[in-house]
Amino acid sequence: MPSRTFILGGGRFREDAAGPLRHVLTRLDTQTGLSEFIPAPYLPHGLVFDAERSGLAFAFEKIGPGAGVVDVRTMRWVAPIAPVAGRLFYGHGAVTRDGRHLLSTETAPDEQGAIGVRDARTLQYISDFPTYGLHPHDCMLADDGKVLVVTNGGGTSASGARASVCYIDVASQRLLERIEMPDARFNAGHLALLDRRESVVVSAPRRGLDTRELGAVSLQRRGRATLQVVTQPPDLVSRLQGEALSVVVVPERGLCVVTHPTPGLLTIWTLRTGALLKSVDVPRVRGLVGSADGQGVWVSYDQQGLVGWLDLQTLAMDPTRVIGGSRISGSHLASWSPANTRPG
Repeated sequence: MPSRTFILGGGRFREDAAGPLRHVLTRLDTQTGLSEFIPAPYLPHGLVFDAERSGLAFAFEKIGPGAGVVDVRTMRWVAPIAPVAGRLFYGHGAVTRDGRHLLSTETAPDEQGAIGVRDARTLQYISDFPTYGLHPHDCMLADDGKVLVVTNGGGTSASGARASVCYIDVASQRLLERIEMPDARFNAGHLALLDRRESVVVSAPRRGLDTRELGAVSLQRRGRATLQVVTQPPDLVSRLQGEALSVVVVPERGLCVVTHPTPGLLTIWTLRTGALLKSVDVPRVRGLVGSADGQGVWVSYDQQGLVGWLDLQTLAMDPTRVIGGSRISGSHLASWSPANTRPG
C-alpha cells in the first residue's frame, strides 16, 4: 500500500430511476483498479489536504453549506465544518503552510466573496477577509504560502462587476493585484498556478446566461491587467460550449490540459503561446489530475464513472488503461499516496 497512488473524487448517482440521489467519495487504487466508496452528505467538489497530518483532507460543497474533514487512509468522515453568517461554501480551500489555518472560499447572501479563516485542528471559525469580488470559487496559495490567489466569478452581468483573479497578501489581507476578465460573457472558475505570479484560468458562461453558451480558457500573464482569452483556432473555440471545467498544467512539458464536459472534449494547449496542440473527444469528460512522474494525466469521464489515462507522450487516451466502476462524476480528481507526508 505505501507505494500505491490513489485517485479521489466525488460522485452522485441513483441506484435506479426512481431511487434517491446519493453522494459518495471514492478512493480508487490505480494499481489494482479497485474502488472504495463512502457515503457523503453532499457532493464533494474540491479537496485540500492537511499540510501536517497525512491522510486528512478537507472537502467542500460547491455553493452549499457542506464541508467536512475526511480521513482518506481509513475512508471515514471525521467532522463537519459549519458555515457562518449565512454564507455558503464555494467548493475550494487551502491550508496555510504551517498547518494552522484552513482558508475557504465563501459567498454571502449579497454575493460578496469572503475567505473564511478557521483553526485547521479544531475547525473553529476565527475571522474572514474579502476576496475583492463577487462569487469567489477557486483559491490556491503562492509565493511560499504568503499570497492567496482567488478567482471571483463576478456574479451576473447585471452586477456590473467583471470576473477576476486576485492576489491577496495573507498576513495583511491586502489586495496586491487584480486581473480582470475582459469579456463579460465569462466567469473566472478554476485555475492552475504557474511561476512568476501567472496562471491558467478556465471559465463557464456567466451566471444568468444559458449554460450552453461558450466557456473559455485564458492565460493570466504577469504585468497584464486583463486575462488573455484564447480565441484561436476559431473552429475549435466555437465548439467549447458550457463550462471549461478542470485544468492541469505540466510545466516541464510546457502544456496544460482542460476538460469541456458539454461538447465532450479534452483540449491541450501550450503554456508559452496559448496555441492549441490537440483536442481529444472524450464523452462527458470532467476531472483531471496529473501523475507524479509527469508521464500522464488521469481523466474521469462518461456516465459510468470511467477513469482513463491521457498519455503525455502521444497526447492520446490510452485504450488499455481504463478503470470502470468508480462512480466519480464530480468536477475534480485528487491524488494521494500513503508514502507521501504531504499529499497532493
